[in-house]
Amino acid sequence: MSDFECAGCPGALDDTPILQCHLCNDKYHIVCTRVSMQDFNVMSLEMRKFWICDVCRCKQPRGDHSNTPVRGSPVDVGFVTQRVKSRSTCSCLSATSVREIIREELRSIFDNDLNPRIQEIKNTIASFEASLSFLSQDMEKVKSDYAIHSAQIQVIIKENDSLRATNQTVSTRLMQLEQQTRASNIEIQCVPENKQENLINTVQQLGKIIKCPVAKENIHFCARTAKMNTKSPRPRSILVKFSSPRLRDEFLAATIKYNKNNSSDKLTAGHLGVATDKKTRIYVVENLTPEGKILHAAARRRAKELGFRFVWVRDGKIFVRKSDGSNYVHIRNHDTLNNLS
Repeated sequence: MSDFECAGCPGALDDTPILQCHLCNDKYHIVCTRVSMQDFNVMSLEMRKFWICDVCRCKQPRGDHSNTPVRGSPVDVGFVTQRVKSRSTCSCLSATSVREIIREELRSIFDNDLNPRIQEIKNTIASFEASLSFLSQDMEKVKSDYAIHSAQIQVIIKENDSLRATNQTVSTRLMQLEQQTRASNIEIQCVPENKQENLINTVQQLGKIIKCPVAKENIHFCARTAKMNTKSPRPRSILVKFSSPRLRDEFLAATIKYNKNNSSDKLTAGHLGVATDKKTRIYVVENLTPEGKILHAAARRRAKELGFRFVWVRDGKIFVRKSDGSNYVHIRNHDTLNNLS
């Protein structure tokens, strides 16, 4: 067939749109095919390239082995009952059909594959949201408990500070009361020990030396005390309880006066009739509480570090002075001692 003739009609091919069969290469007017102009306009180049005419399509094996050309030979149709036949489906897929197929495929993919996964993701997200909500509630509870506990801790800290201050006050008061019970006591330190010693006679002998005689009835108690440091080589101190604080003060004042007037021959064990290889100084001091003795020792060390010249005890109270013209400082506790400069 000529390339300029339509395979479906006797007319020649002109400038109107045509379709060429992929198998037989015959060319057809669009109106000579079962493709509408609307469908032709939406066909892609690929679809037009692989279009097959009805003649070739009929030659393909079918169940009833029928062969229907596009246009048959003229026949007498006078005795044939003609009826309007429904238009056959276009041999090629229209754009609408393609879109519908794509929709069906996408719907199938969503239903069979994506939807279950999306649902699984939704469930996971819901689980995460529930967990986050639970954690958020726990965090709020922790924050609330923290605020409550912080407030309670602040109250406890204030109460503790108050209790510390009260305890310090009570401890100081108790130490003062205990010291008051020792108002009539003195200690004679560094007197060598002797198994045959008579401590009351020793005290009376000391009173004669310092010109402060003491009658035996005015000595209510006299004995050696236990050592605070058992490893110390110093002899145990002699504790003496006089009949009154006034007598105690007179005895101490006489001791200080004697040592001041006899600076080259201060009180020694020899004055008490105790024989020693060398001069052994003896000391007469107030009888402090154990806490007072510890504080007194610490005050002497601190004064030596800072260059304080004087450290003394009066009525159970400890005082320090840096020089002759400076003011004295009452050492009440270790805090006062640490604040010295």
